[in-house]
Amino acid sequence: MLNKTETLSRLKYWLIAIRPFGFATTTVSTSVGAALAFYHGIFDLKLHLISMIPLMLIHTGTNLINDYFDYIIGLDHGDSLSSSGLNRVKGKIKPEEFYKVGLWCFFLSIPFGIYLSLLRGWVIFLVGTIGAFAGFFYTARPINYKYYGLGGPSIFLWMGVIMVWGIYLIQTGIQAWYPVWVGIPVSFLITAMQHSNELRDYENDKKKGIKTAPVVMGFKFARYYYYFLIISAYLSLTILIYKNLLPAWSLLVLITLPLAVNRIKTIYYAQNQNDLLGIDYKMASLNIEFGGSLAATLVISRFF
Repeated sequence: MLNKTETLSRLKYWLIAIRPFGFATTTVSTSVGAALAFYHGIFDLKLHLISMIPLMLIHTGTNLINDYFDYIIGLDHGDSLSSSGLNRVKGKIKPEEFYKVGLWCFFLSIPFGIYLSLLRGWVIFLVGTIGAFAGFFYTARPINYKYYGLGGPSIFLWMGVIMVWGIYLIQTGIQAWYPVWVGIPVSFLITAMQHSNELRDYENDKKKGIKTAPVVMGFKFARYYYYFLIISAYLSLTILIYKNLLPAWSLLVLITLPLAVNRIKTIYYAQNQNDLLGIDYKMASLNIEFGGSLAATLVISRFF
């Protein structure tokens, strides 16, 4: 039996293990989807909070399962700079516990998915189930598609456009392409965050024979792809405003451009993996600034 101090210490380590800074992606996409619904005159706070629970559970489960399988194949050993939760809590939480708790997170999301499906239709449960499997098999055997350079496309699809679309559907009950278009800038930037992590891990992944996108492309072209993703986020945002798919207020999101330039410079001047230590936190903050600004401008536009 753990005493109070040991219990608090245990909880602290689990909080570190689940990598809450990574929740920036889920928070940004859901906030944009909810703000878009509010912009069109519909928003239910209680329903939004209920929607967030299964998404956070799936995200947590994905993080834990991802860390477990990365550890199993030896990716997070030695000189790895990975932000893996297992790296951060070595000796405090066993890898097997990561796997068990990760599975529980996936299972606990099911009742919420059923409730939302009864409310908005079977498509919610179908998309949520496929998304959960995509999260689990990101690194889990036998599919582990992250190890074959497919992590980026999955992140673009599931953590960006589909999440914005899904939250909009839950709030409004409307299935439409409109939230998909609005989710595109978010998807580009979230994918840039994932790609920056793989750039940081390039040397270690290459040594281990893991074929992430940077390993397949080569570090030089992977840098160019990173620039492309960030530029595309701002370019697609501008196009959506020009086409009147987003309100003019959304031009205020461009105030985050200096932050984006700073992240590009970090990658541009990096000589080795040590120069990219902390790039995950930098990209998480950029995602929050960009997505938060976009959500705020949609809310503002409802009144002005």
